[in-house]
Amino acid sequence: MTINLELAAYPGAADGDLLNRIDRRVASYYLAVPLAGEGGHVTVATAYPDNAAAMRVFERLLRAKVVPVSSSEPELHAAIARLYPEVAPGEGAIAAWSGDPSLAESVIDTANAFGRPAGRPIVILDASTGLDQVLGRVTHDFSLLVCAVSNEREREELIRRSPVSLVLVRGNYVTFDRLLVALRGFGSDYEALERISPILCREGAGATMLPLSHPPASRPQGLMAASSPARLHLQSFLRDLDRQKAQVEVRLIEGDPATQIVDELARGWYGLLVIAAEADGAFVGEVISRIEREGAWPARPILIVKPPVSLPSEWAGPAKS
Repeated sequence: MTINLELAAYPGAADGDLLNRIDRRVASYYLAVPLAGEGGHVTVATAYPDNAAAMRVFERLLRAKVVPVSSSEPELHAAIARLYPEVAPGEGAIAAWSGDPSLAESVIDTANAFGRPAGRPIVILDASTGLDQVLGRVTHDFSLLVCAVSNEREREELIRRSPVSLVLVRGNYVTFDRLLVALRGFGSDYEALERISPILCREGAGATMLPLSHPPASRPQGLMAASSPARLHLQSFLRDLDRQKAQVEVRLIEGDPATQIVDELARGWYGLLVIAAEADGAFVGEVISRIEREGAWPARPILIVKPPVSLPSEWAGPAKS
């Protein structure tokens, strides 16, 4: 059983050394903050104590066993603002790189499609640059990596190791006015929705929100209950878009999360899939492998929202992320 903690009434001060190990961007992505450590264990306040992948990342960064305690989203937002120094919004450039020469032009066109609405410059990396060099060059100073790969191994390495969110280009460029956004029901939903906001502010653009069930799943309608994370995240997002003409709908589908995404993409309506990773991207990799294997949605790009953490190529955990 997870203990519930009211952060506003928490009597102690968070350990400064522990806070230094968890970047503000990481705390915001996962909506979790470390409070105190003792005997190789660290207490972490989190809005999602059931997010095993996120807790594994915290254990790696904190170099200790995590003991999660539950707190509310508003309290976590307030705690992060209180505990971490204020930072200016990032204005990082978008990097463009193609490991597949046939897709080089499409990569640049896709990078421009993301860069223009957000007002971000585009940095084109030399096609001869190897994957390891790209991952070394694209640091947290960049806001996004738009890329194409020539094989499955490179794709898996990018998903696992990229320290920034990335767009995986899979075919010739076409406009993506209709988006499918998978809502994971975790803190990463906020990052995913923020990423697509500039696109949806364009006239005629629209999105379908797909809340994913977490086994054991209840009735699909329960995913959008009044207090569900997906509903709260979506309501906050729609308030931010209130003055825009974006067309946003919600679709509820039965089945395991990967099947929900693949079945919806098979309808063929979407120009872009948006999905967040929770750690090393195992769940994201599973979804993409199924899309490729089943030919359900060929050649269209995928925006993979990544936690701002660099994971070594040999690091992986058992939980899907």
